[in-house]
Amino acid sequence: MGNLIITTFKGLFLVLYIVFIFSCIALSDAIMMISIPVLLVSRSYFRKITNAIAHFGWPLITLAFETLGRNKLVFTGDSIKDYQNFDNNQKKVLGKDRNALVLINHTYHCDWLLSFSLGERSGRIGNIKIAMKDIIKYVPFAGIGIWAMGFIFLSRKWQNDQPKINKAYEHLRKDGEPFWFVTHPEGSRVSEKNLKESQEFSRSRGLPILENLLIPRVKGFTSSVVALHDQIDAVYDLTVAYKKKPGNIFRLLYGANPTEIHVHVRRFPISSIPVNDIKGVEQWLYKTYQEKDRLLKSFKENGYFSDGKFLDQPFKPQKYLKNLFVWIISLLIFFTILINLYFKK
Repeated sequence: MGNLIITTFKGLFLVLYIVFIFSCIALSDAIMMISIPVLLVSRSYFRKITNAIAHFGWPLITLAFETLGRNKLVFTGDSIKDYQNFDNNQKKVLGKDRNALVLINHTYHCDWLLSFSLGERSGRIGNIKIAMKDIIKYVPFAGIGIWAMGFIFLSRKWQNDQPKINKAYEHLRKDGEPFWFVTHPEGSRVSEKNLKESQEFSRSRGLPILENLLIPRVKGFTSSVVALHDQIDAVYDLTVAYKKKPGNIFRLLYGANPTEIHVHVRRFPISSIPVNDIKGVEQWLYKTYQEKDRLLKSFKENGYFSDGKFLDQPFKPQKYLKNLFVWIISLLIFFTILINLYFKK
């Protein structure tokens, strides 16, 4: 009986939290719609507004993922926190990473959440822009919100995506704001079927045969490096491994089947990549994925990443009590206005 009560309470709390999150998204959408005239005057100021909303709102997702969902994250490898640019005027600082490309091997539906977790620990969660599947834009409220925040929706077909990608690069330049551009170079999640097809493709093209990863699609990554090499300071490569398969997004946030996720971080200064040689960039990506494949093999054998040091970077949910309070008060005001407008009709 006691377990039933606890389970029921947790279920109701999760429903309320999800309603709260979507209400925050709706409020954010309203703020950004009101701010559209700013976009007509200055993309940079509009992006400052959306980045501020993201910096204040995205940690609520991380809070649900790590604290409510009880998912444990273990970071190893290079510490990138010291490289982050925290000067007051947001201008480029020598030796710091104002802008970065973030690569994540695509394993499960929740991989993108790991960029939020790393961004939160590095003070850069509000600067994250993710290349996501095209279908996400149809999610009520969330789709239009993340579009306004500079995310890009892709069909995974180069002929359809190339114009969108080029436009996204143009916007990143015009915005003038710091960014982390997050992408999965493989384009699809790893599975037994996809891995077999990837290996057959690699054999037919004389490419490296990977045992734990799909061979990356080089066109998207190459185009980003070539187009943005004078804007990017570094590439962050995240090699991700799960102790066990995560549940669907609701179970993941509910904490019904928590998992342990290991993230191995490697930082590559852009100067270490042959940005003016397309073939050289392609070979760099293939070599990087061979190294990721070796890391994943080691993880399967040992249960952890043996390369690099452990990064003691715990998530501190108490930091965001202020965020929760401000969002709750803002929502009360928002819905009060909507209700008053409705009954005045």
